[in-house]
Amino acid sequence: MTTYRNLYHGMVRSMSEAIDLYDAGEGILAREVMQKALLDAEEQVIAYDIIPDEPISSGNSAEN
Repeated sequence: MTTYRNLYHGMVRSMSEAIDLYDAGEGILAREVMQKALLDAEEQVIAYDIIPDEPISSGNSAEN
């Protein structure tokens, strides 16, 4: 089952890879890695029922 947490961890891994590529002088490749990660994440949200790890409340806790 795919959750927001899994999606987030995948994005963090991709960002880390992109940063390493950028530091190695591969700026264009780093940009492509990030674009692919964003497109993959969008596809997962659309294609699968991504469920939140914790319930989303309708009220703002700061207002209470």
